[in-house]
Amino acid sequence: MIRLASYRQRGKKWEYRIRYVDPACGKTKEISKGGFRTKSEAKLAASELEKQIYLGKHSLLENREKLIKDWFNEWLEVYGSQVQLRTLKNRKTYVNNQIIPYLGDFKLNQLPRLEYQKFINRLTENYSLGTVKAIHSIFCIAINKAVELEMLTYNKYR
Repeated sequence: MIRLASYRQRGKKWEYRIRYVDPACGKTKEISKGGFRTKSEAKLAASELEKQIYLGKHSLLENREKLIKDWFNEWLEVYGSQVQLRTLKNRKTYVNNQIIPYLGDFKLNQLPRLEYQKFINRLTENYSLGTVKAIHSIFCIAINKAVELEMLTYNKYR
């Protein structure tokens, strides 16, 4: 079920918010996007998104079954070429040796914040603070890309 979109002006730009019930979990979720020059532009974008959600074709709905390990592997493959070779090698090492073994079987949109914190706590027992920060940074970069691609509504692990 989709409720009507709401609109608000933030500074000189406009934003829409759409609330809907996620069919996977039955919970009410919200999508918002800003940066529109006019309210009409925001309305047009919101109506297109409402249509996609109604038809079950929005990336949030299409990707609700995607596992963290599948997203991280795809992310490394698609966006790995945008960083230095050494950076890519480090990211692959941390993703394959720490993130995927512990969190990889969770669905991308269903990893509880508490479970993520347990993961970070476990890392602090075995690694330096700098290494833990690096792993957390890599995790957040990949999650932020998923948010940017509208696979998730927001990054709850910051």
